[in-house]
Amino acid sequence: MANTDHRNEEPPSPSPGLVESAPKSAWLQKFLIPFASLENRNFRLLWLGMLGQSSAMWADQVARSWLTWQLTESATAIGLVNVFRALPLITVGLVGGVIADRFDKRTILIVIQTWSLCIYIAMAALLLGGWIELWHVYLTAFLLGIGMSMNQPVRTSLIPQLLGSELLLNALSLNSIAINVSKLIGPAGVGFLIAVAGDNVAPAYIIAVVVYVLIIGATIMIDHVSVATSQKSFSFRSEFVEGFRYLLVENRTALTLVILAIGPLAFGFSYITLLPVLVTEVLNASSSSFGAIQSVGAIGALAGGFWLAASHKVRRKGWIMLSTGLAYGCAVILLGSANWLLAAFAVAVVIGGCQTIFRAANNSTLLEITPQRLQGRVVSITFLDMGVQSVAAILAGVVSDAYGVSVGMAMLGGVCLGIVAIVGISVPTIRKL
Repeated sequence: MANTDHRNEEPPSPSPGLVESAPKSAWLQKFLIPFASLENRNFRLLWLGMLGQSSAMWADQVARSWLTWQLTESATAIGLVNVFRALPLITVGLVGGVIADRFDKRTILIVIQTWSLCIYIAMAALLLGGWIELWHVYLTAFLLGIGMSMNQPVRTSLIPQLLGSELLLNALSLNSIAINVSKLIGPAGVGFLIAVAGDNVAPAYIIAVVVYVLIIGATIMIDHVSVATSQKSFSFRSEFVEGFRYLLVENRTALTLVILAIGPLAFGFSYITLLPVLVTEVLNASSSSFGAIQSVGAIGALAGGFWLAASHKVRRKGWIMLSTGLAYGCAVILLGSANWLLAAFAVAVVIGGCQTIFRAANNSTLLEITPQRLQGRVVSITFLDMGVQSVAAILAGVVSDAYGVSVGMAMLGGVCLGIVAIVGISVPTIRKL
């Protein structure tokens, strides 16, 4: 009988190639953790569209603000750009949330993206033809706002359908990374192009046209079956009302999250409308520096985004939101008091990090506690913050024109601090999230 006792035998030696590849494989897996959601093909296409959309958005934001400053030399006029852009978010955006919950999201995205493409083509034509006037700037900002108001509820509520709740924070963090990669490169690049073109903003809109053609192509490639929506069983009006009833009556925690976001994402974020004034009147810099400040802010935002994306499960999201919200307000106040460019760059890094971490924590928590059938409507209601942002931008512009940009920045940062502090102290539920 053959001896079957192998206890004294030495195990076979692994080949050198296997020994060397094991640590490398473990290292590679660890490196790829922040990008886990991108393994899903449909989310990958959606994310690429987000990257392109944010690139076009930053190009438009830099170009439109600089163009308005060229035409008017008024901080109030720049604030009005945000008003016209935000008006649809307050009105049409609520309807967009219902549409996001009722119809095929991929088809809606293609229609919205085609709409935005047409507006960018119109802006490029007006600028190249030398026909641009201030009312064109305001009108096209309003029309782009209509597209944005529909796009965000549809795009954001689509993510849980593609990935589920386990990868939700990772996916939203990757969205923030996409926004901030484009912010890191876009504003500085666009500012440089504007300066090279002799302060002509037309190149920014030519780039936006090309990018949107690619975005539409990526959206068309999304698998239609995986993004199918639930059947429509109630009237449009009843579903519209249901979204508000859910926040006001059924889930006060969700309502509190929306209110909390008003501080950093409405008042705090409005600092960006005052940047042209800060750059020219305080820092004595050019359009390229205006773009560079926004790009540098993306460094902090990317760091925050990668930290969240690499975290399997983030605990104490409430405290994360409160601490980053308070830091955001302080940083905006410091930015207004900066009197040299390097100091402004350093503060912009902090602002970028706080904004990304706060937004991802806030949005992921809101989606996690909201039923899927209501997510589009709840996301659309959060865009009422944009309405507050437009009011904040106007107030900051008026204050800056009257008392100086430092006072305008201090007002925005102070209100941000106040809202976050009041919510944090008065609503214990937020601290327990």
